Amino acid sequence: ELAAVNPGVIMTAPLYDTLTQWVGKHYRDRLSENDLADPQLLLECRTALDELTQILKLGAVYPFQIN
Repeated sequence: ELAAVNPGVIMTAPLYDTLTQWVGKHYRDRLSENDLADPQLLLECRTALDELTQILKLGAVYPFQIN
C-alpha cells in the first residue's frame, strides 16, 4: 500500500518545513464578509492551491491548472 502512495505527500521534516512556510505565505489571519466578494480572493486561493500541488508533486488536479 505504501508503494502506491505518491511519495511527495509522505510527511518528512523538510516537507513539514515547506508546508509551514506555504501556510505562512498563503493563509490570511482573518477573512471578512467583504473579502468573499473580492475577486482577488479567488486568485489568491488558486495561486496557493497551484503552489501546494507543486510542493506535493501532485500535478494538475484542479480545472484551473489545466487551462
